[in-house]
Amino acid sequence: MKASNVAMTGALAGLGLIAAYATWQRPKESASSSTTIKVLEASKQSLESLKYEDGQRFLTLKRVEGQLWLTSGWIPGKEPGPADAGPGTTLVALDGGLLPDGGAVDAGVIEVAVTPAKPPPPPTREVLANERAENALAKFMPLEATRALGSLSDEKLAELGLAGTDRRLELIVASTARVYRVAKTLPGIFGTYLQDERSGDVYLLSGSLFADFDPQSQVLVDRRLHVFKQSEFDRFTVNADGKEAVFLQTNAEIPSTAKVARAATPDKPDELVKNWHDKVWGRLIVTEVLGKGELPAGKAPTVALRLDYSQKGKPKGFLELGIGEGGAMWARSENTASWVAVHQGTDEIVIEAKKLVLEQ
Repeated sequence: MKASNVAMTGALAGLGLIAAYATWQRPKESASSSTTIKVLEASKQSLESLKYEDGQRFLTLKRVEGQLWLTSGWIPGKEPGPADAGPGTTLVALDGGLLPDGGAVDAGVIEVAVTPAKPPPPPTREVLANERAENALAKFMPLEATRALGSLSDEKLAELGLAGTDRRLELIVASTARVYRVAKTLPGIFGTYLQDERSGDVYLLSGSLFADFDPQSQVLVDRRLHVFKQSEFDRFTVNADGKEAVFLQTNAEIPSTAKVARAATPDKPDELVKNWHDKVWGRLIVTEVLGKGELPAGKAPTVALRLDYSQKGKPKGFLELGIGEGGAMWARSENTASWVAVHQGTDEIVIEAKKLVLEQ
């Protein structure tokens, strides 16, 4: 036999041994890899909420009166401490007494060590969830796995990242809580291992199932100011500084043909007002979303401008622009839980409204 044939035979034999060992080490599966295993039966009607914890923060999705709400915050006791700014000092004037004429004696200043005040932990926020959150939640209706591994030894649980994990998944289905331990992310493992805390059974889930459930991420937050389209209103009213102007919108099915005119002169389209409203409708950028009941720095902004929209005499929605501390601009509408921060330069929209829209 040629040396090359001997080498080939030995290589094939070695590969066979490796495959046999891997098969022997693999936990027993309850079904073939081509099928999915139902871990928990759930539907849009029965799945009441989903809560995911990463060890420090949590994220909850819950449907209330047909709307999907997202709540995120720090797990109690896991809030971060204040940033270490190092020892601080401040200058304090010395009291040198009074001069005969009643004036104060300048005795100079000294440095005094101070401890900065501890900032409060970031608040728990409850906001509206977006369509991406709906799609992410739908992956749990029902909850399915690619493999069922059954009950495993402590050694095997550690190997799969389930020993000592502080990641948790809680699903409320038909008023019953089901809790699962979620494996730590380990190199070389594709997918996510899950252990039912009640039965101890372990499952392998699709790798993308938890991709969106990072409690620190904002990808599931609804940042829209309105859910209705620009073509779904035919009238809007602008209010600022006690002045009001009413406008009609026509031919809005196609944006390029839309026209805006004052209600008093409906046959005279006003291109300048239309261009201004296009900025209001399509160019406001939401930079931060506050939760239900939350106010910027604990104080409501001063409303500087309000728009009210209607279609065939029925209200569709509203938009308010407010000025907060330091001149920061905020907005709220029928589709926000509270105020949302908007980009720098939004104050120009308010200024233009007062000059262009209301003073004519």
